[in-house]
Amino acid sequence: MGEQTILLILLVAAVGITLWLYIMKAKKQIEYKGDERWQLVQLKANNAANIINWILIILLSILPIFIDNQTTFTLQRITTFGLIYIGGRNLIELVMTMYYDRQL
Repeated sequence: MGEQTILLILLVAAVGITLWLYIMKAKKQIEYKGDERWQLVQLKANNAANIINWILIILLSILPIFIDNQTTFTLQRITTFGLIYIGGRNLIELVMTMYYDRQL
């Protein structure tokens, strides 16, 4: 399987996860009518998902050490990685929302 095929699969998965997250959050918002418990679930899930932002910051600060100075990235490739990153963050938020919804 080629690199472009893998990136396409990851992009489609990222879009699906993002849509699933937003649809689930909208349904739960209506179901719970925005009560304090639902707000606490969303806050905890968002805090858990924000940990990946710190990981990205650390990765971007360390990455130049391991990459050759002659390496270039296209804007399209950076955008693709950014969209996959957002999908990964949304996956963490989705899983943690479902987890905290069952726990609380």
